[in-house]
Amino acid sequence: MKTNILLTLYLLIPFSLTAQNEKELNIRILISGNNKQVTLNTYGDVIVSDASARKFRLVPNATYIMKPDSDNFLYLSKEKLSSPVDFYVPDGKNFLKINGKRYRGRLTAISHKDGYINVVEEIPFEKYLMGVLAPEMGPDWPLEALKAQAVASRTYAARLIRKGSDYDIGSDTAHQVYTGMEKINDKIIQAVNSTKGEVLYYNGRMITAFFHACCGGRTTTPSSAFSGDIIKPLRGVSDPYCKTSNHYEWEIEIPQDELLSFIQKKGSTALKLNSVKIFSKDKSGRAVKLSFYTDKGVFKAETKDLRKEFGAFEFKSTFITKVEKIKKEYVFYGKGWGHGVGMCQEGAKNMAQKGFNYKKILSFYYPGARITDIAKFFSYK
Repeated sequence: MKTNILLTLYLLIPFSLTAQNEKELNIRILISGNNKQVTLNTYGDVIVSDASARKFRLVPNATYIMKPDSDNFLYLSKEKLSSPVDFYVPDGKNFLKINGKRYRGRLTAISHKDGYINVVEEIPFEKYLMGVLAPEMGPDWPLEALKAQAVASRTYAARLIRKGSDYDIGSDTAHQVYTGMEKINDKIIQAVNSTKGEVLYYNGRMITAFFHACCGGRTTTPSSAFSGDIIKPLRGVSDPYCKTSNHYEWEIEIPQDELLSFIQKKGSTALKLNSVKIFSKDKSGRAVKLSFYTDKGVFKAETKDLRKEFGAFEFKSTFITKVEKIKKEYVFYGKGWGHGVGMCQEGAKNMAQKGFNYKKILSFYYPGARITDIAKFFSYK
């Protein structure tokens, strides 16, 4: 039985490097992960097929609830189906909604034994990029900045295409944000189409084209932010172009008792926190570790853990410039938003506004990288 299900899986979900025609590369995106329940809305004909080869149509303009039953089955409202289950919209003008967002690609729902459902969309690679540019930059950003983002995002995603898993890439900030058909306009379509197939490479290999919201005046290396080899295009650059961004400088106030609780979670036995100072920085000036002076001595903690604890939207980066104690709170002053590796999106926006084209933007943020066609790295047959 298990063999038959696996066989059907590969029949229903073509391997992501296989294209719908000889000139089109596909990618699989996890659009809904680890959910106990998924809401599906239809707006036209939808063909459903499951792992047992059952095929039927869903009623248009209806709402269905998907729930996992086991790793081999899931429920679509009251209908029990063999996992994985494919959903296909035959009319290219219609779409499906998953948890409120619109999608046009082939969707696959996969039930897992841990009691959750993954929903994966398989879509032509270039159409996928249109759904990335809208949330990552915005439909109203300068065209040349959008084109630079298209090349960076294409390169980043292409590095993740792989077999042996349910999907190639996620749809949130852990990879790059993807929201399906939402907020795609003519400018975004133009940015993707005018750079079709273009990727960045260095020493014969595509680079991992990281990017982030705002660098705060200096980008950093992958090894400083998370992990990864330091290659020339990702060594970091001094950036004068993001100074006008609202994210260039920031501050956050954290109550003293919350900081004490944080270091206790990390292993400190302290009962009182006296002061906080920057202990070490990387070459870009970002704080790597902080010293917490307590009644039990000095306790050191990594800034990336502090940011994770208090939220990446509030604690915008590890580029901490000063820590100040005010009564029973600590004020952290910093610069930039995000990990700081690769292209600074706010800087790219300003460069485009100043008249730089997308190739100049990319060469500034990824020095030494060159542009080539993605076909150099993938076979489309």
